Amino acid sequence: MKKKNLTLSDFNNAIVWSYTRVSTKDQFVNNGSIETQVNRIKAFAKANNLIITQEFDAEYESSKRLNTQSTLGELMDKIKKTHASKRPKMILIWSPSRFGRAGAEHIQLFVSLRKEFNVYLYSVSTDNHTFNERAENEFSTQLLYAQKENFSRQDTIIPGLINSLENGKVFGRSPKGYDHYGPRVADPTKVQAYQEIKINAEGKFIKEAFKMKIYKSCTDVEIMQWLSSKGVKISKQRISEIWRNQFYTGRISNSLLNGKLVKGTWEPMITAREFNQLQRILSRSNQLGIAKISGKETTPLAPKFLICSDCNDTMTSYLNKAKNIHYYKCNCCNKTINASTSQKSLNTGIHDLFNEVLDGFSFSDDIKDLFSAQLKKIINDEMSNTSETKKNLSRELNELKTNYDNMEYRYAINEISKDIFDRQGQKIKETIDQKMKELENVPSKKSNHEKAINFFVKIAENPSKFYTSLDYSKKRRFQSLLFPKGFQYSIKNRKYRTSKTSALFELTNSISKHYNNEKEKTHPQKVAGSRLVAGTGLEPVTFGL
Repeated sequence: MKKKNLTLSDFNNAIVWSYTRVSTKDQFVNNGSIETQVNRIKAFAKANNLIITQEFDAEYESSKRLNTQSTLGELMDKIKKTHASKRPKMILIWSPSRFGRAGAEHIQLFVSLRKEFNVYLYSVSTDNHTFNERAENEFSTQLLYAQKENFSRQDTIIPGLINSLENGKVFGRSPKGYDHYGPRVADPTKVQAYQEIKINAEGKFIKEAFKMKIYKSCTDVEIMQWLSSKGVKISKQRISEIWRNQFYTGRISNSLLNGKLVKGTWEPMITAREFNQLQRILSRSNQLGIAKISGKETTPLAPKFLICSDCNDTMTSYLNKAKNIHYYKCNCCNKTINASTSQKSLNTGIHDLFNEVLDGFSFSDDIKDLFSAQLKKIINDEMSNTSETKKNLSRELNELKTNYDNMEYRYAINEISKDIFDRQGQKIKETIDQKMKELENVPSKKSNHEKAINFFVKIAENPSKFYTSLDYSKKRRFQSLLFPKGFQYSIKNRKYRTSKTSALFELTNSISKHYNNEKEKTHPQKVAGSRLVAGTGLEPVTFGL
């Protein structure tokens, strides 16, 4: 239609499409439902001899951004793919605000509809349309007014939302494992005058699942299978979301809080420290990958842990089905070593050799008290710096928060641009998050250290016996604790090569050698100092066993 001043009568018997939208459940309920819009649009089309051939209904889609309107995107794609002779002459909508509230973005869209595809818009409830430039101007005004309404609502509602969040109130559904009670919940059995969030029956098992992930090194698959046996069905994607959700720490994380975490009023499943420990575990698994546990109980030396010192390549385990014997193989050297010692084997199996090496870290009852005293002294030296460390971190955090508040104020009074505020503000928030993690990880309870010392002394009495008593997943944790860089073995020379050990076992060796040499009247080097335990984290949970 090339006529300059089109009227509705010019579209008699024309093919048209319809587009309807509601953005919230409240709109759906309060006489603004899709069905209500569709019925009135159909009545309008019938009264004006318009033929609706396709309907696009967008339910619960926000229009404050064009990219959030997936149904409108489908409509535009369909118009582009439809031949010009079969395209609609007009898109019927209920009102300009139902078309969209993104202002300039939606204005540009309806202009392109007319210029590129010769398709017009018509609002059934307001008679606004895009038949000519004057009408387009009025339609644009309506769209800009709808956007302004959104801004006004934000100015009124958002401060209230932020205040509610800061007071510990939660919006939306609670995550799996919790039941949400309150005045506006869908389940009538959970309606009450005030908001309350409680751990439900599933939540008790999810709480145990967190412990399995943090302390027992269980894989997601193992945990999902365990949960399934308890009647809790969780997908792989969902369990990954659970591990990263701050809600389970009893804290609120919301974009309106600008990265700040607020303490909620519900019972947490894990502590903030445990959550941070879990994130470190997940980070390591993403970087290095975790070998599958299933089917490897007979060869517990985990992949990437056993290293061929002849070529510095990792070894893998396999089963010789003909002999029913397990081996470890270096694919680089193309050589093997039997996993276990048998009557027919010419060499000691690597498992037995590993146990022998473990026993080399044991010490007698004679030096138990000496070791405990030395370790306590080192811990006390380290703990003496804790208070100062906390003070410095707290001061740095306060300075960063003040800097961010000042930047936010300068942005509010237009001293700096939004681009500068977003870029520099994000850097400050990232630094704040990092400092908060450092502060949370500063040790604060000496009683835990006492338990850890006793626990480690018990291990050191007979390391191989302790190791043998562990299940496969705990064996893997113990391996990485003892030899963080892997266990070096020369297949060519059939012997263990000295590997880097953890600080605690290094200290054990140091004291043991010092004590034995003193008995033999020799003069070894001074027993290793606090460098050995700095940063080891001596809480029993660190062992994960």
